Amino acid sequence: MPFPKEGKEWPPEDYRSWYNKIIEWSTWYSGEPQQLLNLYSSQQFFPDTEWGRFWARIESEERANAVHLPAAGDVASTSAHLLFSEAPNFLYDLKAPGGDRIETFIKENGLLNILLEAAEMAAAMSGVFLKLDIEPELVKIPILSIITPLQAIPYFWRGRLWEVLFFRIVKEGFGGETIWRLFELRSRENDALSIQYKLYKGSRDRVGREVDMRSIDETADLGLEDVRYNMPGLGCVYIPNMRPNRVLPGSSLGMSDFSGGVITLMDSLDFAWSSWMRDIELGMAQIIVDEELLERPEGGLITQDTPSARARFNKFQRAFIKLSMTPWRIGGEGGIKPIEQVQFDIRVDEHLKTCESLYFQIVSQCGYSPQTFGVVEYGRQTDSGTALRIRERKSLLTREKKSRYWQPALWDLLWQMQLLDVVSGLSPSYTPQEVDVELQDSVITDEREQSETLRNLDQARAISTYQKVKLLHPDWDEEDVEAEVKRILDDQGAGPMPFFEEKEEEVPDVVVRSGLL
Repeated sequence: MPFPKEGKEWPPEDYRSWYNKIIEWSTWYSGEPQQLLNLYSSQQFFPDTEWGRFWARIESEERANAVHLPAAGDVASTSAHLLFSEAPNFLYDLKAPGGDRIETFIKENGLLNILLEAAEMAAAMSGVFLKLDIEPELVKIPILSIITPLQAIPYFWRGRLWEVLFFRIVKEGFGGETIWRLFELRSRENDALSIQYKLYKGSRDRVGREVDMRSIDETADLGLEDVRYNMPGLGCVYIPNMRPNRVLPGSSLGMSDFSGGVITLMDSLDFAWSSWMRDIELGMAQIIVDEELLERPEGGLITQDTPSARARFNKFQRAFIKLSMTPWRIGGEGGIKPIEQVQFDIRVDEHLKTCESLYFQIVSQCGYSPQTFGVVEYGRQTDSGTALRIRERKSLLTREKKSRYWQPALWDLLWQMQLLDVVSGLSPSYTPQEVDVELQDSVITDEREQSETLRNLDQARAISTYQKVKLLHPDWDEEDVEAEVKRILDDQGAGPMPFFEEKEEEVPDVVVRSGLL
């Protein structure tokens, strides 16, 4: 994958449809109504076939009343919590050469927080990149950063990430007509990592022409120079959210949680939610009052000589003013009252059931159970223990599926980190070691369920005291477990038996048979 050719459209034509899809997913993920309005009002991204959406049909005067329920952000956040709310275990030899570098890398980069953030972005935008960079003046360890699919164009070969072009806007001219983009191409050349940089000056939809890095202040002081490291890999990894890719079958790119018609459901949810809020607005109690009963702003009663031309319609005032009721009364129209109350019904139950049904469908289509989101259906009590696990099985299966993409990627990331650490000269030479990653289940253990399990195993004589303590306290080290086992046995009087000298029993000469001597 070479750098883009000067003057070509951006993003590239063969990648534009997928790029626009990621823009749509990321806009829903943002949870900002204005971004949704701007997105679906732009013919650049969506043709007329997409204008059936609620956010595309809103007229300018109705936009202030549109309400957005950020279900997309809730789904992405929950996905990340299922994966990394509990810190994963990194299994490596700390005492081996380079072990301290792995520990420093995890701490210095805040790896646990980065994983939580990256998992949330991956759920929303189909995947995420984790990139390693060298900046000795900043920190003496490879720096880890998150790159979204909106800032990268990858190239895969045999299902493996072979090359990747990173890009970002570093400067915008007045009005956004001129844009400077910084490109970073990472490729493999003869089993070595090649990193090249270029700066382009173009427009919103054109890449423009290459310019010198020192032409703008934003890149002049970065000190970016082409570099080559004698190591395999790209110094980055790509983690797909989930596959297969139903939009591009056979592609190595991941799929967003919002694919497969979920956006249509979220759009309908916003429509129902906005309709509910509109009902509340229309249901505000109002009073229609004859103008002759009101006072002028300066004081005194309004008469025919003092018209109320300055009266304005304000939906938040406590009384609506119907001007000039006199003609209706003179004409003999019946039913005209000088003061009349008006209040429309608010359809609470209808809207509530509609919104809940849509939310259930959104969560289910994304691969989760509504119970995971704290949503309980009508007539059902909150479950716990085994019942809760059964109802959350769909969420746990989705978490397990996603974790299988994260584990090999993190193994590769930590391996490349060690290689880059050595070849860049940040650390003295050492032999990299494999780091296995164990993800936690992120499910809170029910104490009652656990105690019942231990009791059943104990009654069946199928578990030792040692294993019971291990199950109850999985975070304890071996010394604490053994000390607790000893205390339990001592309290039960089942400790080591005291030593007694054995004595031979004396056999009596007289034997008792049938009670007779």
